[in-house]
Amino acid sequence: MKSILLLAAASVLCFVLYGYTGGYFPQPDSQGKSSEVKDVSVEKEPPEFTLLDEEVKKLMEESQKTAADSIVPSSIEIPAIDVKAAIEPVGILENGQMGVPQEVNNVGWFEPGIKPGSNGNAVLAGHVDSKTGPAIFFDLEKLEAGDEVIVKDAEGKQLTFVVQSKKSYERSSAPIEEVFGSSDAKKLNLITCTGDFNRAEGTHEERLVVYTELKEPEVKKPDTLPSAPTHAEVNGTFVSWHAVRDENIAGYRVYREENGDFVQVASISAFERKSYTDPEAGDHRYYVTAVDAYNQESKPSNITK
Repeated sequence: MKSILLLAAASVLCFVLYGYTGGYFPQPDSQGKSSEVKDVSVEKEPPEFTLLDEEVKKLMEESQKTAADSIVPSSIEIPAIDVKAAIEPVGILENGQMGVPQEVNNVGWFEPGIKPGSNGNAVLAGHVDSKTGPAIFFDLEKLEAGDEVIVKDAEGKQLTFVVQSKKSYERSSAPIEEVFGSSDAKKLNLITCTGDFNRAEGTHEERLVVYTELKEPEVKKPDTLPSAPTHAEVNGTFVSWHAVRDENIAGYRVYREENGDFVQVASISAFERKSYTDPEAGDHRYYVTAVDAYNQESKPSNITK
């Protein structure tokens, strides 16, 4: 089945939006040239508390459930280029090509593929022009990283995708797996024609792909900070404290007094023993804070003597 879908995917990039053999409306700006914008994703630092106990794992899983589920798309809005259009499901024609929207200003969703909001690459295609003038995706190449694409189903359920990058490919050499293939992320790719119009072939020489990714809803943080640990004390080379009885706690931060200021010296995950080893523990004072799954930090515990 996967091979069939990828074959169809290859067809769409070679033939999508084929059929308007008369008239050519030039693309604005970088006509016929590859265009790219940088990925807007930010490289994240590794988590402070790399392992969470089962209760905190459960909390994080529940947080992820607030993310939108996949939908059967019925309309699309792209505010940055003033696009509002209905979406038609399209399949694979008898000649192996992907179907195209019946209305020049509608957008086609590749229905045999991924639904928007699912893990993988959902694909929408739209005409760039027709015999009578610009069509729905005429300004698609003007999109920039960070622009939003809003897709709704028939009941009004809404998903918002954020532009990550864009690129033009020769119609016979686009990366099929990258555009239509599997992915752990929830992606939506927008396709239209670009480049010179080949009258002999009845289509444009290039395909523009705008890559977007689902904007997950923010998880609301608790209104109050976590409780502070208690009974912090030093015994020999060990600093110990009592755990905070809250399933949201991800870990603890240990602070040591140095030259009159308290400096963080350790991060202890919630599943670990509530202690910190320091050969010089008897020469310093300490306090401990609790940190929840939302990275909110409690007030300090008592300061050790």
